[in-house]
Amino acid sequence: MFKIFDFGSNWGEFSKRRIDRQRLEQACQSLQSLLEKNSLAGKSFLDVGCGSGLFSIAAHRLGATKVVGIDINPRCIEVSQSNRDALASGAPIEFHITSALEPDQLKRFGIFDFVYAWGSLHHTGSMWAAVHNVSACVAPQGILVLAIYNKHVTSPVWKIIKYTYNQVPSFIQHFMVFIFAGIIYIAKLLVTQTNPLKKERGMDFWFDVIDWIGGYPYEYATPEEIKHFVCDQGLELRRYIDSQVPTGCNEFVFERCRSRH
Repeated sequence: MFKIFDFGSNWGEFSKRRIDRQRLEQACQSLQSLLEKNSLAGKSFLDVGCGSGLFSIAAHRLGATKVVGIDINPRCIEVSQSNRDALASGAPIEFHITSALEPDQLKRFGIFDFVYAWGSLHHTGSMWAAVHNVSACVAPQGILVLAIYNKHVTSPVWKIIKYTYNQVPSFIQHFMVFIFAGIIYIAKLLVTQTNPLKKERGMDFWFDVIDWIGGYPYEYATPEEIKHFVCDQGLELRRYIDSQVPTGCNEFVFERCRSRH
């Protein structure tokens, strides 16, 4: 049986070495910018694929009164709880081991004003089912945030690279990360004309490279495919942001504008 990437271990190392209050502030600013809202006061927030829990904590800091973070990886839940205790001690932020592919599990949390699935659903192994399931968690006039890898001519090649990474011994994995870190740095520098080490969303270049090289399962879609599929779930596109690089994440902000039946 093929192996999949252990996101929890990567988030654990990232949290141990990088997460602090400055990165939390960057995450808050990222949410405010993407949502075009300064406050989430009185709102509910579902963080799908919470990873380190950073954005669940950021949502709480921005005023959300009900915050739930879910992830299929038990290590991610442990890391998220630890970061919550360190950065927002006593905050009523819940973290649960839950799959976006199990609608019955999602239903027990109810519906939310904000459903945030940034860069997670394309790693489930069944992306379209995951998008369908989390769309059902959006309340009337609620917001769904998605970030999905862009479909590019090189996407199938990256899928092979990611699959290979997870099947080889750790010393080869380290070698692959070292090699691709240089390639990715140069490629991003040339394409974006900005320093790749300056990361947004409170993230970190090195741990993002590990996530990118190892992130398998891996799926992708064109912006049009995402738009049409989500609009069929009863939401409307309110904002779209192109990925900075060809295989990066396109960002979408959808709103449910009509009553749910």
